[in-house]
Amino acid sequence: MTRRSKRTDATLSGRDKHRVLIFGERTCGSKTTPITHDLCSVEIIRFPSDYDQMKDLSGYNLVILDYSAFLREQHGVVSSVYEKEQEVFEKQMLHAAGSGTSFCIVHYDEDVPREDPYSGAGRMNEDDVKECRRLQIGFRWLEKFSIKAVRLDSPILLSNTVRNEFQAYVDRWGTSKLAFRPYGDGALSDVIVGLTDDYTSGFALDFGRGKLIYLPCQRDFSRPRNTRDLFNRLIDSVTTYLTRTRTDLPPWARTPLFPEEEELARKKVDRERELAECEDELRTFHDAKRLLLKSEYGLEDAVPRFLREECAIPTERQETYKEDFWILDAHGEREAICEVKSYVKGLKKSGLFSIYNHRESYRLSEDFPALLFVNAHLNAASWQQKDRPIDKEHYRWAADNHVLIVRIEDLVLAWDWLRKGGISSSELVTVFTDSVGWLRFCRDGSWVMVN
Repeated sequence: MTRRSKRTDATLSGRDKHRVLIFGERTCGSKTTPITHDLCSVEIIRFPSDYDQMKDLSGYNLVILDYSAFLREQHGVVSSVYEKEQEVFEKQMLHAAGSGTSFCIVHYDEDVPREDPYSGAGRMNEDDVKECRRLQIGFRWLEKFSIKAVRLDSPILLSNTVRNEFQAYVDRWGTSKLAFRPYGDGALSDVIVGLTDDYTSGFALDFGRGKLIYLPCQRDFSRPRNTRDLFNRLIDSVTTYLTRTRTDLPPWARTPLFPEEEELARKKVDRERELAECEDELRTFHDAKRLLLKSEYGLEDAVPRFLREECAIPTERQETYKEDFWILDAHGEREAICEVKSYVKGLKKSGLFSIYNHRESYRLSEDFPALLFVNAHLNAASWQQKDRPIDKEHYRWAADNHVLIVRIEDLVLAWDWLRKGGISSSELVTVFTDSVGWLRFCRDGSWVMVN
């Protein structure tokens, strides 16, 4: 019979415990003694004095901070805010949330924007919004999630604790003058402490791979023992809630436990490596297909660059007509005049007239190679809708006037055949300069001159 381990949660090592950070004197006061917890390793950073000791927030499972943690006060009067430190902390919050860190913002008596029926989102006075955004890190996140805060004249003593994990905490310390409700596209992930059908004083938002939790919290820093009990109960409540609502395994639980799991984990790593290599190869094709989505100036820049960089065909951009460029021969001489056009629907005859007239304006002979690169049917919703033939009237006019139409679809298919070694860059230039009408490339690498 195998002996069962007698190791209990109370004997967990610091490495095995949840890591909790309580940040700032506004959160826990200046006299709070170290907090010990059976399941959590609790660290206190008394901002601003201990700010230089703060580590990367992604190293914590839970961070607790005050709604206005970065206010700078003198004799109980707000003088300014630690603006730089607040911005750094906010950026770290976003990074840590991606790693699964959750944040609990506690509130009690905070300034909120005045009601303004003529204002936009949330009907909040715009000047007040700017000031609250500057002073309160709690408000900064509320604004991002479209959650409005209102302030009552007296603390809310009676409320409905929707999540029973918080019942014991709310009964003793869950009091605040603030109430919240979403506006616009805002939505709460979970109501923790309800007030009415519209307002709540405690709620949770999905935040990266963690949670952003707002909780009412009435503190009395003159009684250090009471403060210690408060945070022990708060940590119990939040960690229990996070455990019950977690839909994804935390990083420590992803480490293989079972022998078969270890083998599968190794296979997963190998397949992910193969997938990454496949993604690199696919990126080549995706980059080429992006040419099919470009229009106007973006297309005019991209086509000569694509010929030059992807097809090894030298080009020269013409400044006289921005949509024009030249294909050059091996000696740098101009071998063909080219123009780029894009259309939401099909090719228009004005595009053909344009390349014809530009050839004339340069006093070139009528049989000097002229190529019109066309990206048409930009409103297409599928490859079938995009890959439409050129109208007979247009390609016959082009053939009669020594002009070649090259759809961007045909250009990328020519590139694919060039990439496979089915044709060389010089051979492709010869095909371009010897053809008139419409040069249609097929997926098998063949091409046909339609005129």
